[in-house]
Amino acid sequence: MSGIDKIIDQIEIDTKAVCDDITAKAEHNAEKILAEAKAEADRIKKESDEKLALKVADIKKRAESAAELEERKTQLYTKQLIIGDMLSIAAARVKALPDGEYFELLLRMVKKYSQPEDGVICFSKRDMTRLPSGYIDKVNEASNGRLALSDTPADIDAGFKLIYGGIEENCSFDAIFASEDETLRDKAGKLLFQKG
Repeated sequence: MSGIDKIIDQIEIDTKAVCDDITAKAEHNAEKILAEAKAEADRIKKESDEKLALKVADIKKRAESAAELEERKTQLYTKQLIIGDMLSIAAARVKALPDGEYFELLLRMVKKYSQPEDGVICFSKRDMTRLPSGYIDKVNEASNGRLALSDTPADIDAGFKLIYGGIEENCSFDAIFASEDETLRDKAGKLLFQKG
């Protein structure tokens, strides 16, 4: 083998060694890049999974909150219906009291609502026909002033109206229940739904 052939063989050997070294380094770098890419992909996936888990937890929490709010609203609405029904029943029972109890209740109302001046008391048409004998005397004993019995019945279901000059005070059960609605609802709510 001639000197040139030896040089060419040596160049080929050196070139192959350099190529093998470059290939090994390239493969090592490729493996390193792939490992880094996989680690980055894993990190991104983990981050994404964590963000997704937080979003899911947040959505679930908001849904539970909304459901609790709806449940409280439904309970409140139901309680309001029950209280309203109870007050309607109470008003009907008061109107349906036996005559003796009914007219005694009216006397207590006269004492509470009458003014310390002369006026007129008007009963409903139904009450006018069933007033107990001497009842206007009892009304005046209970009244804070003198009350004359009106010949004209008041346009009310039950109770009475007091008239002082041109001022009329509606003391019908419907008007009293309506004016005391909030207070009555509060008291009924405490009685019906009190915890403990």
